[in-house]
Amino acid sequence: MADRSKSEVVRRLFGVNLEQQGRGFYVPLEMLAIARGVYLAHQEDPEKHAGLLDAGDRVAYKRTSHDLARRIATKAPIAEGDEELSKAVELDSPETLETLHALFSSLLVEIPGRRSQPSWFGAHIYPFVGELIHYDAVDRPIVQRGATPKKKEQARKVTAKAKAPTIERYLFRGPGGWAYKVLRSDSDPDRKAATRQGLDDLVRDSGTPLGNLAKALSAHDFDYDEEPYEDDSERDIDLYEDLSPWPGLLRIGARNIVARTATPRAKRTESLMHWVPYCLARHQLRLARRKLGLTDGESILLDFGNEATPLRSGSQKNLTGFRNDIANAINVQAREMINEAEGDEAKKGRYERFTKETGNAFASPRAFFSETLAAVGALNATTGRRHFTMKPPMLEALASATIPQGTEMEFDQFCALLYKNYGLVTEKTVAAVSPLAHEVDSSVFEHNGKAFREKLAAIGLLTQYSDATSMVRGEPR
Repeated sequence: MADRSKSEVVRRLFGVNLEQQGRGFYVPLEMLAIARGVYLAHQEDPEKHAGLLDAGDRVAYKRTSHDLARRIATKAPIAEGDEELSKAVELDSPETLETLHALFSSLLVEIPGRRSQPSWFGAHIYPFVGELIHYDAVDRPIVQRGATPKKKEQARKVTAKAKAPTIERYLFRGPGGWAYKVLRSDSDPDRKAATRQGLDDLVRDSGTPLGNLAKALSAHDFDYDEEPYEDDSERDIDLYEDLSPWPGLLRIGARNIVARTATPRAKRTESLMHWVPYCLARHQLRLARRKLGLTDGESILLDFGNEATPLRSGSQKNLTGFRNDIANAINVQAREMINEAEGDEAKKGRYERFTKETGNAFASPRAFFSETLAAVGALNATTGRRHFTMKPPMLEALASATIPQGTEMEFDQFCALLYKNYGLVTEKTVAAVSPLAHEVDSSVFEHNGKAFREKLAAIGLLTQYSDATSMVRGEPR
């Protein structure tokens, strides 16, 4: 009941259940798994199942677990035994299995802050090509009673009451569904069409040797969808577009990213993997501040320097304040729901713990914000003294989402646009119009602007011309 009450409060406030367990890269992994599944379902029966980003009452998609490849990657036990494994992998030579382990372990998504090697179901494969995209799964006891013919056949492969892979939401908690709904509900037909075309290119079969290998192994997964999964969870998701610009910014950025046909597929995928969770974390912050009556857009101090400065201190204070805003907003939301539950003492009691200033009721949704930003490289670290910055992959995603394909803009114009669209304070010209300007000397911002320019140049996004003009592009040259 406690978990349900937390979900109710968080879902009402943010429109979707945001929990620490589903942070960071799990957001785009879930979104891409849905998109890939929609593509597969539509390919199988285009008259019955809607296509990518098509409108409809619910989303139907086929879920691929890639449980075999993930178990090989993590050297997890194969519950079915060597006989079943030999149908997928040639066991005459141990080198084959070791080679596959080396390959797929190198493709696992890195989760910053993770202290130990995860179980196979905690390890997800980076979706560099469509055939590698997969859904969530976990080990569950296999039972035959009341099972479908497929489940009974699976049960015969393992010992009684043994655990084996089962497709279900475990680390995917719904934020990926939020992101897919954002793209699916785009009211701009031209932008939606461009996003659909670009996303289709990312999730369809690549036909590459890696893709063919992944597809061959997935044919031997323990669990798989025989029929597309009918997902009606979107009905519980609210986008709150009237309260936050971030759904719209997600759409603009996603279109700019996936439409870069001259950019390698893996690079487009990487940028999307960073942009989507960044937008959701910023959306969460905006909704929290609106709940507290703070209607002005938040300014964020980005520190690109290599030493402690007043700017870094301000950025650290920035982050602490935003985390407190999220906790306080949950408090306010809970009080509102207590007032709505007049007469229902049981419901009021469940919400009461969210009105206390101490305790861990806020910990998980608040951690979603900071740990998501840390995971994608929008914070300097996952723990310790943290401040806002942009590491190279996140910076590439930011530029790719902001600057349309085939265009470039002058450095000062780019910095101004980052502040106008996202509230990001990077250099002295922007700082002069930011509410935070009086807290840090302009010379510090001037130094930070130079460091920002150098970082853009180092990753191939900025070119310095002889007339002192600096131009920024949306993809590395």
